[in-house]
Formats: sequence, C-alpha cells, structure tokens
Amino acid sequence: MQSFFHSSQYELFFLGIEIAAALWVHIQCFEVTLRSFIHKVMSKCLTNTFWFESTKLLSKRDRTDIQRLRSRYRLQGSSAEEIVEHLSLSFWVELCSARYYEKIWRKMEEANPLLKGKRRDFYNKAREIRNLRNSIAHHGPIMRRNLIRDHAFLGELTAILDPELAREVEKRSRVLDLLLNARLVGSGGGI
Repeated sequence: MQSFFHSSQYELFFLGIEIAAALWVHIQCFEVTLRSFIHKVMSKCLTNTFWFESTKLLSKRDRTDIQRLRSRYRLQGSSAEEIVEHLSLSFWVELCSARYYEKIWRKMEEANPLLKGKRRDFYNKAREIRNLRNSIAHHGPIMRRNLIRDHAFLGELTAILDPELAREVEKRSRVLDLLLNARLVGSGGGI
C-alpha cells in the first residue's frame, strides 16, 4: 500500500497536527467562555435559565436548531445547562451578529463594558475562530491560514470575556513555539 505522503512531508504533516492540537486548547476555552457568558447574561436578564425558549427572542432557524438538538441528543426534560452545552459554536457566534444586536448584544455590553461598541469586530473575529475550529475538527487544512492572527484573536476575545482564563491559557500554550518551528520547517502559507 502506498503512503499518501512522501517521507519529506511527514515532518510538516505532524507539525500541523501538533499546531491544531495546541490551538484546540485555546478554542475550547473561548467556546466554553462565550457560551457560559451569554447563558449567564441572558438567564439573568430574562430571569429564566431557559431564556433561549423565550418567544420572539431567537430566529425561527435558531429555535428549530435547538429543537433538532433536543431530539438528536434526547434532551427533552433536560436542564438548561445540558442543552446549552450541546449548542454549537456557530450558534453562540451568531448570537453576536447584527441580527441580535438589540435582543442579546446590548445585554452583553451591559454585563461587560469591554464589549461596548465592539460588536462587529468581536463577531468577525469570532467567525474566524469558528472557521478555524471547524477546519481542525474536520481535519481540514489549517497551515495556509494566518495562524498567528487566529491565535491573537483567540487570546483577545477570551481575555475580554475572562481575563484570568486567558492568562492561564497563554501561560500553558505551545502555539507560538510550534508556529515558529513551522516557519523554520518551511510550511508556506499564512504562518
């Protein structure tokens, strides 16, 4: 059986896997922090942990996605937190879109003044993080992305939501060392 790679490509292949794994730590921290923050803010504002079921809050598509998720994971009768944990990063990122400016984003700004006036920038960066996350999760190519920029976006957005967590993640991170190594190996692309 012939290998997909030539022996000279293995080093770059495994380096890409290591970078993806190191970035995954940052992505997980951002995703959990974003969903926890929005869930906390909306639960408090609407005095209901099932805030996502409030009439006229979410788009029909988003409500349908929640119903599908409940059916797929058999979450009927589950706690709000169990449902929240199953919602995708795409769901949380879309709650930061212009569509939800009045209904959700302004409440987020009130809870965290660092978000004031930064919706578009936050949303655009969060979308890039989501795209990176999806590429990594589906074993897609990431080495042609601007990974230094992606890493900076992850640190920046996590720090806005939870500065202490962002510092802890960065202390433990291997991403920048791996990206430097990738440059030395000659990956081409965005890094």
